[in-house]
This record gives sequence, structure tokens and C-alpha cells, in this order.
Amino acid sequence: MKVKALLDNAVRHLENAQQILKKQGKKEDGFYTDAKYVAIAGHVAYRGILIALNELMKQHGIKKSTRKHVDDYQDFLAKLDRKILNHFNIAYEILHLVMGYDGVGDFKTVQRGLECADIIINWVEKKLK
Repeated sequence: MKVKALLDNAVRHLENAQQILKKQGKKEDGFYTDAKYVAIAGHVAYRGILIALNELMKQHGIKKSTRKHVDDYQDFLAKLDRKILNHFNIAYEILHLVMGYDGVGDFKTVQRGLECADIIINWVEKKLK
């Protein structure tokens, strides 16, 4: 798959996560009420980040045949850009753990996680140009 198509796929994942929350995520008192859709959206958005980062890692000669661990992404980003590493850590915590596993859907927290995902994907896109 070409780089542009991979990045489009990463963006599509993020947009899909936002649509899941918009269509299925009923809000009440500042919280999404259905943990199932919060978890799905969290996993989808986090997957978008990984798609983008995997391509950047590949461009830097990091081709790991096994599944990467969060530490692999953190180590890679620590060498390139500490600010993006901070965004990644926030996105990992919110999208993957808090939303994806716990299903916690505080509206402001969810929005922060999605914002970090967008920042990371845009950063990767600039790096690959």
C-alpha cells in the first residue's frame, strides 16, 4: 500500500471513531453513556495512530516481524520528537486504556484523546513528505 493510502487509512480510522461517538455515543451530563461504543471508538482511533506510526517506522528502517509493543513506539518517538511522544502517551492512555478497555467516556477526556490522535497523524504526514 502506498504512503498516501496508508495515511488516508489512518485519517479514516480517526474519522470513523468520531462518527461512532457522534451516532452511537449518547451523552448525558458530560459523559458518553454507552461504554461499548466508547471502547470501540477508542480502539479505532488508536489503531489509526498505529497505522501512521508503523509507516513512519518502516521509512526509518524499523521493520519488526512481530507485533510491536507500546514501548517500541515510545522508544522510537523519544528519539525523534519528545513533544509528539507526550501526545502519544496521552493518546495511548486515553484512547487505548481508558476508553478502549475501561469504556470510560468523559466527554472532555475523549476529545483530548482524539485531538492527540489528530496531532500525531498530521505530524507523521508531514514527516513522510
